[in-house]
Amino acid sequence: MFDLGCGTGAAGAAWALVSSADVRGTDVNAWAVSEAAWTYRALGVRGTAHRGDVSALRLPSQASTVLAAFVVNELSAPDRAAALDRLVEAARKGHHVVVIEPISKKLTPWWSEWERAFESSSGRTSEWRFRVELPRLLRDLDKSAGLDHRELTARTLMAGSAPKVIMLGTK
Repeated sequence: MFDLGCGTGAAGAAWALVSSADVRGTDVNAWAVSEAAWTYRALGVRGTAHRGDVSALRLPSQASTVLAAFVVNELSAPDRAAALDRLVEAARKGHHVVVIEPISKKLTPWWSEWERAFESSSGRTSEWRFRVELPRLLRDLDKSAGLDHRELTARTLMAGSAPKVIMLGTK
């Protein structure tokens, strides 16, 4: 599976752990690539992380999972438009495409356009909300910063061939 904009590797490693897939992470930041490689080793995930530009990455012709977790909102408008075209085309060619972003109209004003594109390609959109009990120190830091993370949220777009993974909330 491909983890586009892998950051520290958390999302790709999580996917790999539940699917037994190898992960190939790509990120523009050298420090993040190093952290992703450490994350894979620490969690026993078979994977590699490489420095590269998500907007220039070429996907192989063989179907795979393509994960873009919390990266699309960081792309420039032209790169985001190109990424949308490439990800929808990847789904049409049999890749399983998963986009995860925060639930935030401010960070993702482009989300509605992406929803329409994914839904027109037999994809689907979901919102996720998970109640969590933070450890006291994190709860205190959260409160001091004027935040409230008792509930973690995200939204997803999925399209393409079904993965060999059962996602939370689906059967």
